[in-house]
Amino acid sequence: MSAMVGRGRPAASTCSSFQPASRRRQSRIFRNSLTRARAMMMQHRITMMHDGKEIDMTRAMPKIDKEIRKMREDADNRHAASVDVVDRMQAAARWYCLVVRKELDLSVENSLVKSRIENYSPKETRVSFRQGRRIEQVLPYFPGYILVRIVPSDAAFRGLKSHEGVVGIVGDDVGCYHEIPQAEVDVFKKVCEPVSIERLAADKTIKQGDEADIVTGPFAGFLCIVTAVKWCRQARASVRIDMHGKAFDIDSMPVAFLKKL
Repeated sequence: MSAMVGRGRPAASTCSSFQPASRRRQSRIFRNSLTRARAMMMQHRITMMHDGKEIDMTRAMPKIDKEIRKMREDADNRHAASVDVVDRMQAAARWYCLVVRKELDLSVENSLVKSRIENYSPKETRVSFRQGRRIEQVLPYFPGYILVRIVPSDAAFRGLKSHEGVVGIVGDDVGCYHEIPQAEVDVFKKVCEPVSIERLAADKTIKQGDEADIVTGPFAGFLCIVTAVKWCRQARASVRIDMHGKAFDIDSMPVAFLKKL
């Protein structure tokens, strides 16, 4: 017969008395482990002073390390696209066309120069009249596009894309970067010289909706649809180019560069 306590209740078993003690012991072990972990962290604690106050930077270090690794990787990739590599491998160097965010052409151009990446972004002076006043603006010849010359490699392409303001490279959305022949770049540079564009004859029958072949400049060889035409001293057209089912627009294509189909 089991032992009875008080009003006939059975005595508590050894098992029930063991469980609370076990939980207390586990809790104590956990607290001791946590204390030791904190002590070890304090030994490797990283702090900085700001306005006379000590700031604990320990938790921020993983993020800082990640940013530093990214900066080093970007620097290595940009070097792969630099003139240092081009000078050593002139025969392998090729021209490509960057797509940049609207109105960030100059910022991207300066960033490329800082990274020692050869680029070409010709400017032109456009004259307009507002309220009887003559206004001159120096604008990119092809807003939103900058030519670059690199030795093609995965690292070099990553280096180009790492610049703030660069959306991509013409052709990258279809997995085939558009390579621009050196001969076309040479012709484009000559055409972009002052007053040279005025010497090129423009087909005055070109109008909105026409299909045309681009015969001069970095986009030579592409077919396009004319979406708008602005007739002036240096006639311009907005065109849409289709590359393997992907369309991209150029807002300021000289009409003289087009041949109507």
